[in-house]
Amino acid sequence: MRQRLETDVVVIGGGVTGAGVLRDLALRGIRAILVEQRDLVHGTSSRNHGLLHSGARYAVRDEDAATESYCENLILKKTVPGSIEATGGIFAKVPEDDDAYVGEWLKSCEKVGIPVTEIPISTALQQEPYLNKNVQAVFHVPDGAVDPFTLTIDVCADAVSRGANVLTYSEVISINKSANTVCSVTIRNQYTGEETDIYANLFINAAGPWGARVCALAEIPLKLINNKGMLTVLNHRINKQVINRLRLPGDADIFVPAHNVTIFGTTGKNVNNPNDFTMQREEMIEMLKEGSALVPEVTQMRMIRAFCGSRPLYQDHADHDSSGRNVTRGIALLDHQKRDGLEGFVTITGGKLTTFRHMAEKTVDLACEKLGISATCTTAEEQVAHRDAKEFFKDIHLAAAAKTKLQHWAGVNAKTIETSLKSDSDDRIVVCECEQITWAEIKAAMPEGRFNLSDIRRRTRLGMGPCQGTFCNQRVAALAVEKGIATQDEANWALNEAVHNRKKGMEVVATGQTSKQLQMMDMIYHVSLGVRKGDE
Repeated sequence: MRQRLETDVVVIGGGVTGAGVLRDLALRGIRAILVEQRDLVHGTSSRNHGLLHSGARYAVRDEDAATESYCENLILKKTVPGSIEATGGIFAKVPEDDDAYVGEWLKSCEKVGIPVTEIPISTALQQEPYLNKNVQAVFHVPDGAVDPFTLTIDVCADAVSRGANVLTYSEVISINKSANTVCSVTIRNQYTGEETDIYANLFINAAGPWGARVCALAEIPLKLINNKGMLTVLNHRINKQVINRLRLPGDADIFVPAHNVTIFGTTGKNVNNPNDFTMQREEMIEMLKEGSALVPEVTQMRMIRAFCGSRPLYQDHADHDSSGRNVTRGIALLDHQKRDGLEGFVTITGGKLTTFRHMAEKTVDLACEKLGISATCTTAEEQVAHRDAKEFFKDIHLAAAAKTKLQHWAGVNAKTIETSLKSDSDDRIVVCECEQITWAEIKAAMPEGRFNLSDIRRRTRLGMGPCQGTFCNQRVAALAVEKGIATQDEANWALNEAVHNRKKGMEVVATGQTSKQLQMMDMIYHVSLGVRKGDE
C-alpha cells in the first residue's frame, strides 16, 4: 500500500532554485515538501563555474539578466556570506577582441548601474600575474565566487529548521489530475522502490533541465534548450579575483577562484538529454586553446578533472543557435493555469545561480496569490545560517554545542551525531589530506539514508582535491563499515560509485601528472583492492 503525505506546496527539484523556493515558502509560514530525484545540488546548480555575477557579462546583450544579477549580487553577499567570497573581478581586453565593443560595454554597464573602474594594466598584472601581458585594457567589476554546494544545502537546511521537509532520491513518476487541476504527485524512492502519493494545493516545477520532462508528466508542453557546458578544475588557485574576457559571452572566457583551485570554462552546446554529461578531450583542447588568450600558461597547467552540466534556457519559439549563447539568461515564471488551463501547477526556470533568490521570491509571490495568503518575502534581509564543519568541530568534545548547530544541517540526525561524538576516539582522524577533512566532519555531514560517498563529497569536499578521492574514499568506506554505519555491500557500492564518477572527470584531462594520478588510482583500486573495472 502506498504511503500518503499532505502539504500545502510541493517543490520539484533540489537544485538552488528549488531550495530557494522551499526556504521562501517556509519563511512565509507555508507548509512545503521538496522532492529531488537524486541528492541535493546534484544537477546544474553544482555543475557550473561558481561565478557570482556582477551582471557585466550580460550588460550588452541581455539587460534584464544583467540588472537582476547585479541586484542579487548585492543581496546575496549580505544574506549568504558563508558561501560567498567577494573576490571582485576583472574584464580584460586582449588584442584579438573588438575595440568598439569596449565602449558599448561601458555604456551598457553604466545604463544598468553596474560599477566599473578602469585599472592600470601594470596594476592588473601585479594583481594577476598569469594574465596575458599583452592585454590592452582592464576594468574592475564587483564579481564574486560562490560555493554552490554549501549554498544549496544551507538554504535547504534553513527551510528544514523552519518546518519544511526534503525528500531526496525521490523521483516524480506521475502527476495526478482531477479534471483540470493537479491534485497529487507520485514519487518513487530510488533506493527502495517504495512509492508515495503527496497531495497539495500547489505544485512548483523547479527541475531545471529536467523541467520539460516534469511538464510532460502533466501533459503540457515546455520548450527548453538544454545547453551543455564543459569546465575544468586547475590544480591550484591561479587568480585572486574572477578573470573575464572583454567580449560578447563565448567559450573559455572565465577563470573563477574556488577555495584552493580555479575553475575554468565554459563551452556551450545544445543537447537533447539533460542527463548527457559526456565530455570529449577534443573539446577540452579547444577550450584550452581559446582560454590561452587570457591566460597563456593555462595550456601548461595541471588540470585535476573536467565536468559538465546543462543550463536550462527557456524559449517560447524555435531557436537554431547551437551554442545557446544568443538565448536569454532571464527568468521564466509560467502559470500553467493561464498558459495551459491546468490549475495548481507552476514552472520556474531559466535564470542564473546568482538570481536564485529573486526567482524564488517571484515564484512564492505567485504561490501566495494562488493560495489566498498574504505574506511578505523576507529573504532579501534574513541571513542563511552557514554550517561550517571545521568551526563546529574545533573541540569535538563539545557535543551539546555541536548538537545545537547540527540541527541546522539538512538531513542530519543530530542525536546520533551527539552520541557518536562522545564515544568515538577516531573523530580527529584526518581522512582527506587534500581538503583537511576529519572523520567527525564526515559523520556530521552524512545524510540519513543509504551510505553514499558522493553525497558526503557534496557536503564536505571529500575527494575534491588533487588526489580526487584516491586515498580518502576507501578510508571513509572502511571506517563506515568499522563503525557500523554501512554494511560491507553498501560500502562497496558507494566506493565503486564514487571512484567511477571521479575517474570520468579525470580521464578527459589525463595528461602529465593527472595521467599518473589516474594510473595510481587504477593500481590501488583494481590491483591492490581487487575492484574489477566493470564493477564501477
